[in-house]
Parts: sequence; C-alpha cells; structure tokens
Amino acid sequence: MSTALKRRFNQVRNALVRGVMRLWPKTLFGQLTLILVSGTLAIQLLSSSIWFDVRYAQVLEAPVRLMASRTAQLINQDSCIAGQPQTAPANYTARCLATKPDTQPGNDRAARRTALLLKQALAYELGYAPAVEMIEVDLTDASGQPLVWRSLFGLQTATAHVDFAVPLADGHWLSIEGHELQGWSGESAWALIADYILRVYVVRIIGVIGMCWLAVRLCLRPLKRLSDAANALGDNLDQTPLAIEGPLEVRQAAQMFNTMQKQIVAMVNDQSFFLAAVSHDLRTPLTRMRLRIERLSDLDQRERLKQNIYQMDKMITQVLVYLQSANQHTCQFIDLDSVLRNLCTELSTPAEPLPVSGRGGMLYANGVLLHRCLQNLLVNAQAYAREITIEVERSSSGVTLRVNDRGPGIAQSVLHSVTDPFVRADTSRNDQSGGFGLGLSIARRIAVSHKGSLVLGNREGGGLTACIFLPLREGEGASAQAKA
Repeated sequence: MSTALKRRFNQVRNALVRGVMRLWPKTLFGQLTLILVSGTLAIQLLSSSIWFDVRYAQVLEAPVRLMASRTAQLINQDSCIAGQPQTAPANYTARCLATKPDTQPGNDRAARRTALLLKQALAYELGYAPAVEMIEVDLTDASGQPLVWRSLFGLQTATAHVDFAVPLADGHWLSIEGHELQGWSGESAWALIADYILRVYVVRIIGVIGMCWLAVRLCLRPLKRLSDAANALGDNLDQTPLAIEGPLEVRQAAQMFNTMQKQIVAMVNDQSFFLAAVSHDLRTPLTRMRLRIERLSDLDQRERLKQNIYQMDKMITQVLVYLQSANQHTCQFIDLDSVLRNLCTELSTPAEPLPVSGRGGMLYANGVLLHRCLQNLLVNAQAYAREITIEVERSSSGVTLRVNDRGPGIAQSVLHSVTDPFVRADTSRNDQSGGFGLGLSIARRIAVSHKGSLVLGNREGGGLTACIFLPLREGEGASAQAKA
C-alpha cells in the first residue's frame, strides 16, 4: 500500500471515528440504552434465519400433504417390476427400482423436515408409517429459480419439487417424483413484510427500550443522588450523610462518600484551629517587639523597626486571609449592587471616582468574602492605574464583573501566573507598591470557592481588565427575583 493510499485510509478512518463519537451519547443512560438496543438488534438480525426456516417449512407443508394423499395408493402396493412404468397422477413420475436409490439431497435440513412430514402424512393415509428416503427437495418461484428470502415475501406461487423413495414388501423400491403448487393467501406482500418487521423487530425493540429505561433509571437513581450530594458538598460540608441503600457497588460508594465527608470536615476544623494557633503564636512575639522598640532612644532605628514589624504583621494577615479564602463559609442571598455601591463609596476619591455600569441583582454568596474579593481588585487597580471603571452584567448562567483601568498593564510573560501566590508584576506596574503578591491570589481563590473564575487581560490602548465570573445556582434566578 502506497503512502498516499495509507494517508487517505487514515483520513477516512479518523473521519468515521469522529462521526461515531459525535453520535455517541454523552449520558450514561443514553450509552447503556444504545448498547442494549444495538446488541438486541444485532442478535435479532442473526436469529432472523429462524423466521426464514419457519416460512420455508410453511410453504412445503401443503404440497407434501397433497403428495401423500395422491401417492398413497401407489405406495400401498405389495410389489412391482423393476424398470416397468408405474401409473401416477398428473405432475408425478413413478419408477420401480431394484435397489435403494442414492439419497444425498442438496438441502439436508429441508429433506429431514420433509421426510418427517411426509411419513406422518402417509401414516394418516395408509394406517402405518412407511420408511421414507428423500432424494431431493426444492422450492422454486414462478420463473423456476430457487426461493430466497425475498421470494418468501412475495405473492407469486411457489412450486415444491419432491423426489423420494419408499421400500415395498417384495424388496423393490418405489421412486416417486412430484410437483405441487403452493398458493399464497390473499394478504399482500407489504402485509407480510409489515408483520415480519412488526413482530420480529419493532415490538422487541420497543420492549427492550422500555426495559432499558426502567432498569437504567433504577440503577442510575442512586448515582444521581451521589452526584447531587457531591455537588452540594461544596456549599455545605455539614449536610446530611447519604443513605446507604441500592446495589452493593452504590452502597459502597455512598459509604466511601460519607467517610470522605467526615474526613474533609475534620481537616477543615484542624486547619481552622491551626490558623488560629499560628495567628496567635506569630502576633504575640510581634507585640512584645513593639513594646521593646518603644524603649529605643534612636528615633530613626525605631521607625525602621516599626515599619518592618508593620510589614511582617501585614504579611501574616494576608497569608492567613489567603489560606482562609478557600475555606467554606456560610452563603446567603446578598444584593451585589449594594455591596459594590458601599465599596465604591469607601474607596473612591474626588480625583478618582469609581463609576459602576449595569446591575448584578441578588446573588447567593458569602458577603464578607465577596466584599474582600472586589476590594482587592479595586485596591490593586488604584495602586497601579487610573480611570477605573466597573462593568456588571447578569445573564442566565451567572454574573460577570469587569474592573477596567488605564495603566501599564501586565507583561504577557507573567499574565497567566500573576494570580499565583507571591507572584508580583511590579516590574511592569509600580516598583514601590510594597505588596506581597497575595491580593490577586486571594481574589481568585474567593471566586473559585464560589465555583467562579478570575481572568486578567490587557486592554487595547493600555490598561488591564480583571474579569470575575460568579455562576448562578440552579433555580437561583427565580429565587433571586423573589428575594429582590
């Protein structure tokens, strides 16, 4: 295979794979239903030969029974002369043979069925069941061609060709070859096809789909409860543990989820205790240092040490705030516009007002954390830039707030990492800021704790845009409107 042909083959294969993946259901319910229905359909296609065999046997039954009734008198004779012609009904040929003829029918399955049916029919006509050896069995259509599955749906008359032999009392064999017509009923070919498709495929597929829907829904219901509990865990760690019920695997998953919930609660409590202890242990020596500094006679050295202690205290505070920003806090419906209005009134100056456009409405969030998040963004903008504006936009999915400024912006090389802890972009903004690289990190962690995001981007014409997105909970829009 040439390289071009291989490349073309790979392209076609990849296109087919992409097409199949686009059609592949995204939900577990859809995937299980598709697998079960497809499997049932494939099995049914493989087993459709059963219907063909049954239909084939139905076509042979009437002619074979006619043959038995029309040849019973010939078979009932005690003897015959080998080679001498035998009187037979129309469309029949009878010969007397000295020995058993060669019996190797082309269709062994049809031959066995026909022999059994013919033997039973002859037993009814003669009063006893003679031995029957099938020589040949065949079904042809009106044109003389062997019947295929398409012919079995048609209205044309089929012809049965049966060649068999029976032993006589004198030891000779009577060979009989006959032809009988099989007339169809008055139903149309479309009626036969519809009956076949309806009973063999449609009814079964509908039944499988119904059973799949019921079974999958019952099996997935515990998983849905587990998913809802996991989603709610982000809002409330103290929620009621999951009920241990359902299949064994689901019960095990619920048990592990409850254990995980307990471990998370214990870890959060330990972290809170640790932060409180660290805050106390770090600030106590700083307090003692302040007292001792006051005794220094050198005023310049005293002021420098005070400034150092102030920076250390500020760093400790910001670190603790950063660690606490991702912790779970109580949320409630707050008026976002009111929070912004109070914050802008607090931070704005006559020289640098903070205009707000748009409305956010009611939002389910922690008011203290959200206030700190917006405060950090505004203070950061005031420290480095000018012409600060705030845009608020509410949609069906959430609330978007943009803090725009006109300043030096942030270098593209550090734009993606400036929200990481202790990462500063002062080289592109203000070397004298004195920050610790935690303000934007705290803002991002607060946004993430509300299942939101914080994205920074440079503006055309200079400046920076800090875009924070806070998603709405399911059904929050209606609740928020009611609260408003």
